[in-house]
This record gives sequence, C-alpha cells and structure tokens, in this order.
Amino acid sequence: MALVRTEAFVLKSFRYGETSMIYRLLTRDCGVVPVIARGARRPKSRFGAAVNAFRRLDVTYYDKPGREIQTLSQAEVLADHPRIVSSLERLEVAGQWFRFLRSLLPDGAPAEPLYALAVAALERLDRTPASGLRRWETYHRAAVAELLGLAPQLDACLGCGRALPDGGVLAFSLEEGGLACAECAPRVGSTRPLAPPEYALLALYHHPDWSLVEQLAGMEEEEQKVQDIVHRFVAYHADVRPSSGPRAA
Repeated sequence: MALVRTEAFVLKSFRYGETSMIYRLLTRDCGVVPVIARGARRPKSRFGAAVNAFRRLDVTYYDKPGREIQTLSQAEVLADHPRIVSSLERLEVAGQWFRFLRSLLPDGAPAEPLYALAVAALERLDRTPASGLRRWETYHRAAVAELLGLAPQLDACLGCGRALPDGGVLAFSLEEGGLACAECAPRVGSTRPLAPPEYALLALYHHPDWSLVEQLAGMEEEEQKVQDIVHRFVAYHADVRPSSGPRAA
C-alpha cells in the first residue's frame, strides 16, 4: 500500500453509510480516483468542509492495488473560488463542465493536461461576467476536445486537402469533423454553410489563447451559432449530451 499526495478537484460526491463520504477526484498525477473519507460527516471530522466542489485541494490517500475505492487520509484547500460558489449561474455552468469531464474520463486515466486546464478554467470562471458564461463553457469544452484529440479540422478541406480559408464559401461537417470547400461539400456528406465571420469565431474558439475569445464584442448572433456548432460537435464525437447552459445576454 502506497501513500499518495497530489492535487485534486472533486468531480462528484455522495454519502456512504452513516458518517462517511465517497468522492470521485480529478487528481493532477493519477487522473480520476475514487476515495472514501471515513467519518467525513461527523462534526469534528478532520476533513471538515474542505472537500467541496470547485476547490483546488492538496490531498493524501492510501493507494492499494486492486482496490476500487482508495482511502482518503488528508485534504487541505489550496485555492478557493468564492465567486463561483456564491453565484447560482456560475455554479450551474461549472457543474455542467465538471460533469462533462467526468463523462469522458475513466478511473485511472492519465489526466495531467486536463487537470491543468481545470485549474485555469476555474480561475477564469471566477472573473467571467454573467453575460460570458456560455462563452466560457463553450471555449473550455472545445479545449477538452483538443486535449483528447477530438478537435475538428479547421485549416484544410476534408475533401481535397486544400488550405482554408481560401476566400470561398465553406461548409462544416459535424459527422466528418471539419470543413469542406464549396466544391467538395457535396461529397463530404451532411454539411452546414459557414460564413466568414463564423469561420473566424470557430477558429478562435479552438485557439489556445482564451483572452482572444474573452474580449470578443459585437458578434452576438454569429457567436451563438458558433457556440451551438461547438457544443453539438463535441457532444457527437465525445458521445455526451450537448449542454443547454445559459446563453450570452
């Protein structure tokens, strides 16, 4: 039996027995790890209120090979996000995104890049205004897809391989996972026309610099269309339900 110390977020929690809790943790070093916190619901538990969702934790647990649920030994708060837990809208969006993560990651799957993304994402959500919550969730779903190798092909035509954009009309194929030029679109399959502003927004949503999306203004109608494309694409290729979270005001 090994003693493991790492950072973690709580993906899910539920009661076990009369006094204990079971947590599904997203850890920095070991991916998703289910742990039991014995006596966590007792008034004088050493875990106290530390082990809650959307807090970055320093955790220590006993890891026994072959055991489905490990035993939590210690947990301390490294970072809190008071603006998330004090806002029903932010809580809803953060919860949807964490459920999305949980649906994609089996227990024990390596997840260090996704953990790093979660750290950055919650820091960003803490300062995102209510009007930008749908934007936050859409961008970070696209970021997860990128890390898992599910991002669409946006720089070349799916049919002929020609570099895009080429100044012509483009079409997006949800099923095939990318763009096609006007000439190839009929051969690619089911596609949706994509206007130049929509293409630019779609490329931004798959860009690693969040600040470029965070500062967008004046393209509400086009952005809602692109957000719908991103959510439907990720849901289709990750085999999860699309989010119906809050839209930008």
